[in-house]
Amino acid sequence: MPWGNPGEHHDFEPQRHDDGCIEVIGFTMTSLAALQVGGHGERLCQCRQVVLTTSKAIPMQVDGEPCKLAPSCIHISLRNQANMVQKTKRRNSMPLLNE
Repeated sequence: MPWGNPGEHHDFEPQRHDDGCIEVIGFTMTSLAALQVGGHGERLCQCRQVVLTTSKAIPMQVDGEPCKLAPSCIHISLRNQANMVQKTKRRNSMPLLNE
């Protein structure tokens, strides 16, 4: 959980994937490394859209891909949301023969 324990943050609503909010989380180089062993970043805000402005080149990740971003202004907002289908889990350990 890169944003930490939900009980620690009384200023924020619990995070949900379907609420239309963007979770903005800040990391230092130390907290980013600690993420691999259970650490977390600093929760900055929950919003519908956000503008990030950088004054120098910074390392970042976009959709899991690392890159170095030149000084820039980034506008982020939700555009569309797709419904997902999930297969129901079986409660028994025996496979069904007619599947």
